[in-house]
Amino acid sequence: MAVVDLETTGLSQDPDAGILEFGAALLDPGSATLTTVECLVRPATPIPRAVQRLTGLRDEDVAEAPTIADLAKPIAMALAGRTVIAHNAEFERHFLANFVSDDLAERRYLDTQDLLAISHPDAADLRLETFTRKLFDEEERHRALQDALDTLRVMSNAAVGSARGDHRHAIARAALDTFAPEAPWLALLASGKLQGPARPAAQFVTIAASGEPPVPFDAAAIVAVLADAERGRRYFPQYKVRDEQIRMAREFVRHLSDGGTLLLEGGTGVGKSLAYLAAAIPFAMERAAGGVRDPVVVSTRTKLLQDQLLEKDIPAAAAMFGHSDLKAVSIKGRANYVCTRRCEQVLAEGREPSIFPEDRLAYAALFSCARLRRHGEVGTIPGALLWRFPALRDLLRRSVATRSEQCTREQCASEPTCPFGRRRSALAQAQLVVANHDLLLRWPPDYPSFTHAIVDEAHELVGVADEVYAQEVRPVEVLERFDELFGRPTDGKRGDSLIASARLRTVARDVRAWRRSIHQDLVGLGRSLGDRASEFGEVQLPVYAAKIFPDAARLAAAAAERLEAVAEIADDLDAAREAEVDPAEEVGVARATADLRDAATALRTAFSSTLEDSVAAFERLEAPFDRWRLVIRAVAPSRAFHEGFVQRLESLACVSASLFVGGDSTAALGELELDRTGDENVTRMLVESPFDYHRHMRVAAFSSCGDLVDEMAQTLAELTRLLGGRTLGLFTSLRRMRDVDERLAERLRGEGYDILSPRRASDDPAALVERFSRAGGGGVLLGARTFWQGLDIAGPALQAVVIEKLPFEVPTELRRRREALIKAAGGDAFGRYTMGKMLLNLKQMVGRLIRTEDDLGIVVIVEGRTDKRYFQRLNEALPQGSTVARAQLENLAELLAEVGIETPSSIPRVS
Repeated sequence: MAVVDLETTGLSQDPDAGILEFGAALLDPGSATLTTVECLVRPATPIPRAVQRLTGLRDEDVAEAPTIADLAKPIAMALAGRTVIAHNAEFERHFLANFVSDDLAERRYLDTQDLLAISHPDAADLRLETFTRKLFDEEERHRALQDALDTLRVMSNAAVGSARGDHRHAIARAALDTFAPEAPWLALLASGKLQGPARPAAQFVTIAASGEPPVPFDAAAIVAVLADAERGRRYFPQYKVRDEQIRMAREFVRHLSDGGTLLLEGGTGVGKSLAYLAAAIPFAMERAAGGVRDPVVVSTRTKLLQDQLLEKDIPAAAAMFGHSDLKAVSIKGRANYVCTRRCEQVLAEGREPSIFPEDRLAYAALFSCARLRRHGEVGTIPGALLWRFPALRDLLRRSVATRSEQCTREQCASEPTCPFGRRRSALAQAQLVVANHDLLLRWPPDYPSFTHAIVDEAHELVGVADEVYAQEVRPVEVLERFDELFGRPTDGKRGDSLIASARLRTVARDVRAWRRSIHQDLVGLGRSLGDRASEFGEVQLPVYAAKIFPDAARLAAAAAERLEAVAEIADDLDAAREAEVDPAEEVGVARATADLRDAATALRTAFSSTLEDSVAAFERLEAPFDRWRLVIRAVAPSRAFHEGFVQRLESLACVSASLFVGGDSTAALGELELDRTGDENVTRMLVESPFDYHRHMRVAAFSSCGDLVDEMAQTLAELTRLLGGRTLGLFTSLRRMRDVDERLAERLRGEGYDILSPRRASDDPAALVERFSRAGGGGVLLGARTFWQGLDIAGPALQAVVIEKLPFEVPTELRRRREALIKAAGGDAFGRYTMGKMLLNLKQMVGRLIRTEDDLGIVVIVEGRTDKRYFQRLNEALPQGSTVARAQLENLAELLAEVGIETPSSIPRVS
């Protein structure tokens, strides 16, 4: 076999990319000798700067190297007759087949990603560098031979672990042996045997004993700890005493004591998380000591912040304040955790001989995920696994109990090792709970109640509330309810069903036709709207939608009629049961038929001319049109929000880095009416960032008057050249982002810069950001809305943010209706809502640049609308000490010099 790695000048989809370096470790059967091959290659084009930073190779390093044409024959001879093993083997196959020999396209390749997907489904992703860190505590070299040897070490680790009897590799062996016995990796795991279940993971956050005396819930005592720099550095290595943080902590103590609503905006670097934890942890411990059972709940929107709280902030803060016995736990919705009973039902299918060979690894991956992912959490499976095993997405969906009737509390209790059951039991003992916004607003009645909530990333709360209080229809879920009632079709037969009476057999022949007709109706409905969808795959229905979309309205009515008919048949069949029924099954039938009727009602409502208080929208309208969703959102969700959530709380704190625009929270939270005029129970607090933005950042706005795509490409190219990369482009339009990508590539062709952007819907933004960061910013990164917030690239890797245009929201039907409500109440819909939303978005985009007090940079708004009366209001979106200035392209070098940014010629060479 040959374990191979290539370094190249670009990705496989780049037509100009070529091989830069070849490395291989050659092994022969029965031999103890390892032969290595390593050679540099002189590429046909200059080495991109991002690749230079990644590999350390420069053009002069390969100036005397042979070309790939010179090396093709020796490489082909070295690989002759060998199985090629590589990490991400399709990458190696592409370049070897195109540059070395056509024959290598048909050679047998093994991909170590398949092995790691089964043995480490709990890893963040499947990149080689993730495993060099995880397994060997080393960084990936990004040199061909070293990476080939690291790939071999990964294989060796699996073999040794299996021989040693490690539980992880025994699980991997059992997964492959059961579901993919033809998998070649079984030979590597030959010694692994599954001896029994592993010891369950600890349910609570691990907090080291600190020896610090417990700090009481007292403002003076808490402030004394925060003011002790030496103590702080024992738990947070970069800790600094900040007056801003102390002010916030005092306010959180007052807020938890007195109750009410707190709206707090804290700028970058003020330490919001530690400020609220400094108050919440002693508060929670005092309540627990007094016999109060309900926990303090902290909610986040992003997994990034949730992980930071659980892995870093809470353990360090609890130790710092002397509360190492704190019971803190994270919880997500039940759909995120494996249901043992349902998972076993799904895995039973994988043992059927009729399963397609390409799907067998998906069942093996499910088996491993259920047993190796911490707490059986499968709601955040890395995209790389889902891309590698397409069938896994559906298997995971059917392996969780999304709704309580799918696995009742009694059924759950009968499975003592059930991941979700164990998680729910831990929740009942917790003093501090970290949740997400969606679960916070959908809090199940069988979870412990709570009366104190701290909502971090609160500017996202409106969007979550819109979804939580909406009606929704998804074809996938409609068919799932159908299958729950009548059985899932498997190999021409139907599996277990909620309806199990003799009469079901009398209609068995009709069931398949009913299902096929429902599916056709729903697919036809999606297809009929597909041509009218926006670039984001959305159609918002206006009033009198039936007249504008008559075909869609007809198909929706037909689907609704069929769903109601099927629900009626299911009720009749269930009523005709001859034997006594399990109460849980009876409830299941009632819920499933109710869901079908609700879907029918929503389909009719969407096209109704009387729909005034809500707006219907079809989303994800793309081929094959069976994954769309219909969402009917309330124009004013505040009533449901207050009745279903706020009214049961004693205190609610909404925290964010982007909450106010000109001191007004309307743009961020207006739809929820949390900041009602004259409400004495609402406290507002704005804490500015301690960073010196006047010295470290410049904001420039251009007056675009031509082709926006060309101007954006020109600006990005200029900054990329001035900075040697280090540039982020943010877009309001996916189409324009793709157009700029193409034009920028032409402008920078041959200059060695790497252009990164999500080119497919399946591309992982986090992976692109990681690649940009790890390469030291040696290129330009482009992104649309998902890149506006949560992006944290600190240090010199990012020194320029280029914003395509002012980020006004798309004037959808829902926005028009909400603006009309503000006008009807005598408010300024444009100034407070439309303009406010734009400024809030701009604040988030600008916030991507300065992440630490040492960062330097420039923000450029290409279409800055400098001639508009509202131009000066852009300063409301900027941190204190920074103002927006009118500028032109030729001013960029001068503005960079004002903040002391180095030019490419002064950047030290990476060795």
